[in-house]
Amino acid sequence: LKLAFAAQALFPAAGPGAPMCDPPVEERLARLNTSLGKAVRLTNDTPMKWENGCEQQFSEFRITCVHLRREVDALDTVEDKDGAWKFIVKFCQARPFLHDRGNEVIRILMKSDMWLKAFAESGLTLDDVPPNIREEFKKRVAEVVPDFVPEERDKQPGQDPAAGGPADPGGDFAPMRPANMAVVVQRCSKARVLLEERVNWYDEIGHGLVVSVSFTKGAKEEAVHSAARFLLTAKLSTKERWEPGAKSARASPGGRGDAESVTQLCRSGVQQGVLVLPQESLCSGVDKDNVGLQYDHSLKESAIERLYKAFVDSLNRQGLELIGTDQAAVKLKVLSAPFSGRQYYEMTTAGPFMHAFNF
Repeated sequence: LKLAFAAQALFPAAGPGAPMCDPPVEERLARLNTSLGKAVRLTNDTPMKWENGCEQQFSEFRITCVHLRREVDALDTVEDKDGAWKFIVKFCQARPFLHDRGNEVIRILMKSDMWLKAFAESGLTLDDVPPNIREEFKKRVAEVVPDFVPEERDKQPGQDPAAGGPADPGGDFAPMRPANMAVVVQRCSKARVLLEERVNWYDEIGHGLVVSVSFTKGAKEEAVHSAARFLLTAKLSTKERWEPGAKSARASPGGRGDAESVTQLCRSGVQQGVLVLPQESLCSGVDKDNVGLQYDHSLKESAIERLYKAFVDSLNRQGLELIGTDQAAVKLKVLSAPFSGRQYYEMTTAGPFMHAFNF
């Protein structure tokens, strides 16, 4: 719907009886440059402004690119190609669940040799390109800039499996280590956590999500805000109140059929909660023997605690913004386990509907 409104604003429909034709190339190019200027400014703005505006701005930029998809010569004349690539890469990393839209724009720009040369000169590497289009992009870059050597070509067999290489020259496969910010989320019917061990004080949520989170080297606060927004808006929860022995069954074996986001459910008056747990072990690696575990990619404890608190704060703040103040809406309860000390929690679920994500 947002995309439709953006398209209507950028390219208004012709009036009754008007011929059906695209605006002149010059006009479409001017709109692309205007949209790109706003995109570049947003890329360099504060994390909060980026988080709140990147989706709308990318939708606008995408539309202008789509309307020039057959006009490679016009695309060649865009001046700030460097800023455009950095905006696209940053958006794709911040919104991996919108990768189809990002890939569409990348495929349009890949048609232009000048845009590929600009990418090679931008300081970006193939590691910055979305994984599901990386090989396709790599082949096109090689055609235009044969001497462009991205970082990933420097990787040799036998390196640390956490860095993306095989475990050893013999070809055995090793577990891959999650990177940056790792999240495991599962649906719950109710959950409670020990907040103060000395007085045996618990707090609890009802239906909603239990989120385990870990941070490693490379984790950034921008990713924290993106992760919070994604978990609040992705269809991970449900209003279903199924219990063992109940006559009605769940809508689908995997729990997908009745899935909805926690904020959408709260907007419709259905109480939801989110319990957050710090879980360093999510980002563990393996020793050379592929048996022992190691945690050498972890951040300093003070940095992890700062990111953990920023994540919880972002869930609270963005939850309020996304749910709004409609009379029927109910507040989302965000509960977080203490960062330090032992953790003790209990969870009941009628189907975990578990997912793992990296940000």
